[in-house]
Amino acid sequence: MPKIVDYDERRSEIAAKAVAVFVREGFHESNLSKIADLCGFGRTTIYKYFKNKEEIFVYTIEDVFGRLDRLTSSVIDDRELRPADKLEKLLGLLVRKAVEEKDRMVLILDLLLHPDREDKSSRLNASEQVLKLRAAIERIISEGIEAGELKRVNPEAMAFTLFSLVESSTMHNSLYSHFSLEETLEAAKALLTGLRA
Repeated sequence: MPKIVDYDERRSEIAAKAVAVFVREGFHESNLSKIADLCGFGRTTIYKYFKNKEEIFVYTIEDVFGRLDRLTSSVIDDRELRPADKLEKLLGLLVRKAVEEKDRMVLILDLLLHPDREDKSSRLNASEQVLKLRAAIERIISEGIEAGELKRVNPEAMAFTLFSLVESSTMHNSLYSHFSLEETLEAAKALLTGLRA
């Protein structure tokens, strides 16, 4: 009896392996043969799931932003948390994702630095997605100021500063072998403690 393959699961597996190829080879130097080799099957099998490498790339980036959006919404919608606690939780989760999903986050940074690589026909717009994440942080900061939990600061500037910690965590984790997630999270907590009213 032939093995039944879950279509969506196989697409996710292919995309996950393709990330390594995109990061190692660069988007323009990567190809379906290299991705198929890493997946352990022929290039024609990939065509059952994706038209080309661009479609795999877009699928991967959309998946990352979709998961980040769900994560952000879960924190924002948590009625048990006060705004200052939401801010600390969200920043911690974003830094953790930046480190745990290093290759995917490096792809996003690369895309932000080279917007010409975006498929203009897709729903993907990395800059808009990043602005959306920063806007969520800004909204939490504003709520925290209104609730008297956070110091009176410029919410937009502070959101930019805090999100830059997420971006720099991605960079440092990629560049330096001695990067410590726990130390970075502790530093983020100290920064947020100074922001509390």
